[in-house]
Amino acid sequence: MAASASHDAPRLPGHPLLASHLRQWRRDPVKLVTDAARLGRVVRLDLPGRTFLVTHPADVKHVLQDNHPNYCKGWVFDRIKPYWGESLLTADGDTWRRQRHRVQPSFKRDRTASFAPTVTTHAHEMLARWDAIATSGGELRVFDEMTQLALVIIGDVLFGLDMRDDVPEMTSAARTALAVLKQRVAALAPLPLWVPTPANRRFNRAMRTLHTYIDDILTRTRHAGDEAPGFLKMLIDARDPESGSPMTDRQLHEEILGMLQQGHDTVGEALSWVWYLVSLHPEVERRLYDEVCEVVGDRTPVTADLPRLTYTNMVLQEAMRLYPPVWVIPRDAIRDDEIGGCRIPAGSTILLSPYLTHRHPDVWENPEAFDPDRFEPAQCKARPRHAYFPFGGGPRLCMGADMATMEMLLIMVMVVQRFRLALASGHREEVECILDMLPRHGVRATVRRQRPLPSSTIAASTPVASACPFAAAYRVSA
Repeated sequence: MAASASHDAPRLPGHPLLASHLRQWRRDPVKLVTDAARLGRVVRLDLPGRTFLVTHPADVKHVLQDNHPNYCKGWVFDRIKPYWGESLLTADGDTWRRQRHRVQPSFKRDRTASFAPTVTTHAHEMLARWDAIATSGGELRVFDEMTQLALVIIGDVLFGLDMRDDVPEMTSAARTALAVLKQRVAALAPLPLWVPTPANRRFNRAMRTLHTYIDDILTRTRHAGDEAPGFLKMLIDARDPESGSPMTDRQLHEEILGMLQQGHDTVGEALSWVWYLVSLHPEVERRLYDEVCEVVGDRTPVTADLPRLTYTNMVLQEAMRLYPPVWVIPRDAIRDDEIGGCRIPAGSTILLSPYLTHRHPDVWENPEAFDPDRFEPAQCKARPRHAYFPFGGGPRLCMGADMATMEMLLIMVMVVQRFRLALASGHREEVECILDMLPRHGVRATVRRQRPLPSSTIAASTPVASACPFAAAYRVSA
């Protein structure tokens, strides 16, 4: 590190002693960081602690990959541990490494690809329900439809259970708990959760609801023994590669809750933004339909179709570029560092923002436009690796990226096969950031039946193990 050449990062105007940007963060965090990013590639914010916003792809790579041992999850994740505990999402150091090694074999691509029939079965059920809405001319909230579908799918994948009756209560409990966590992350000094404030009572009730469900599911899975279906049996059987020990009940609870949450809310959010953007761009909708006609026709899609669904994949990637569900990633510096020529003292909090980096003018031409063609393979290859990181990067790259990509592409195809979504009259969306980036108004839309597709009786023949395009599309390194 060339200390003599480093300098202090520019500071967004504010009062450092009052954490003066905290109120702006609570009101509109996206506007705050967007304004700050205009000052440079590394910008100081007056938030609790010493906080730096980092947006250039080279600096993102430095934090997530090149110098990742110097960056831990930090205080932000400490404040959300009451929800996720010491799961893979929040853990650090040896705890994280042991859990990663124990769980990762369950995410092999051939295993995740085997869950495709679960995805298509539940998507068929949702679309059958949409038929009545199309007949009546009624509206639906696309965000609710996509998140509930994703929760039913992840429940079936994890537990082999039909969770349709449980979805409303579980979704409500999760949203309640996460809304309280958002307040706690943005507070200067949140009160302990045992203090009976209204917010704490709401959080604790929601967590009791979620853990009651998980207790019941674990009990049923263990009683089923070797006959137990689903991903949960893989987790129960998973062993630490060094000690051979299984996960404790607490670890199982934390990982299950993390997988339930991350396995449905990010998928639901991303798909909601897909349909919002496609509804605004008829030419994209037409090209999607044409590709589905050519590749799949009227049959149920399978994983072997995915490599040929190039434009569908480009649409998905472009939607996640503009509206990445995980829109900000915090890390804390363990030792002094230098990023983009700026001094980063030990203990500083680094905010990485896929939302901003995905719009960086040094990388993206006309960055605010919705243009799936920017994800043509030649253009992807020419861009820096960390110009686009909707699933994170480095050693902590999301293990569920293959599963999520497969699931979203299959759902996209099946919706396009049967329906056209049109936004309700005058409807426009805004972002709302609880912890993820979701559509504030739920993407209200009408559904119209799609024009008939050509009949197809020929299934694709690409081997399942190579069917998911995630690794090639995102240029993931080992």
